[in-house]
Amino acid sequence: MSVTATFWVRAQHVGKGSPKAVLIALADFAGEDFRVWASMDAIEQFIEQDRKTILANIKRLKELGYLEDTGERTGRTGQVIVYQMTRPAGAPKVQMTNRDGKVVEIGPPPSKQPQIRNSSENGTVKRAQKRNSSKNGTVPDLDGNGPKFPSKQSQISAETVPNLGHGTTKELPGEQKGNDQRARRAPRVALHAELLNLELPDWLPFDAWDAWCEHREAKANGKNGIPWTRPAARVSLKKLEQIRNRGMSVVDAIDESVLRGWTGIWEAKPDDVAAAAGGAADGWWAADAGWRDQGKRLGIDVARFQYFEQFKAKVCKTLGPGPWMEHLLATVSRESEERGEHLYAYLNDIPRDQVVQPEAA
Repeated sequence: MSVTATFWVRAQHVGKGSPKAVLIALADFAGEDFRVWASMDAIEQFIEQDRKTILANIKRLKELGYLEDTGERTGRTGQVIVYQMTRPAGAPKVQMTNRDGKVVEIGPPPSKQPQIRNSSENGTVKRAQKRNSSKNGTVPDLDGNGPKFPSKQSQISAETVPNLGHGTTKELPGEQKGNDQRARRAPRVALHAELLNLELPDWLPFDAWDAWCEHREAKANGKNGIPWTRPAARVSLKKLEQIRNRGMSVVDAIDESVLRGWTGIWEAKPDDVAAAAGGAADGWWAADAGWRDQGKRLGIDVARFQYFEQFKAKVCKTLGPGPWMEHLLATVSRESEERGEHLYAYLNDIPRDQVVQPEAA
């Protein structure tokens, strides 16, 4: 518990009582650096709000500039989001007396994100303008000018484990890598804006898609980031269509995936991660022996696969979503964004012919 964070939060004008309650709860869990992670169960017990309300309030606090997703995950399951509390522009200044008896100004670092004002009439402001929904209710094709998929030999279907052969990454000199990152940043931001503003089917609320895009953009950052690309967006939309066709709520599916910190929109299996993995020790996915043990337990013969990563993909899909899946996606995507996209489609049960973009006429 951080007394400093709690003292600072009390003076803030969030605009509504419900988000303020969540901010106070997060301050109670925060460290002196204003970084905070708390399970949803812990927040629920603290303020007695339901999960949907808490998620909506966290989104509101991020829009106002009080919270930023660091891209880090922690906890026993590796799925608890680590937030950085931040100070929005114009936030009240707060002072307190430190241990030396000096009056000092306190507060988290300033927010780096564009912010909305508290005075918005409806209480929420979208990050971008919604375009007209598709009239036929089907998931649209992405822009044909986007990157083309490779030849059929390297594509996958939902029934075939993708070819995830060991890729190599050529290291660049430090200075050159830095320049490359700066050069690529602007196109990536433009791509994220494009994906957010895709024409959506009429059954998918923009607010839900907005929340998913924001979550996936955060997951794309950091050393273990998993890129948010056109094929990944297309897979997400196809998966949501499958969920809708089974009579399930696409909004609930998105909320659940965001809540659990998943990269894909996957249906939950057992809540107890250890139970899903047969009681294996936490972190078993970091070593090859752990994967072999899971394969043996599940009756998956490693000898059937050309590459060990293919075996891992089959184990992941059999186990269902969990930190092992996030680990494998991050590892494969780091070696090759293209193979990462293939793995993402495979784990989401999206057949090859539904992912490949049509050739331009």
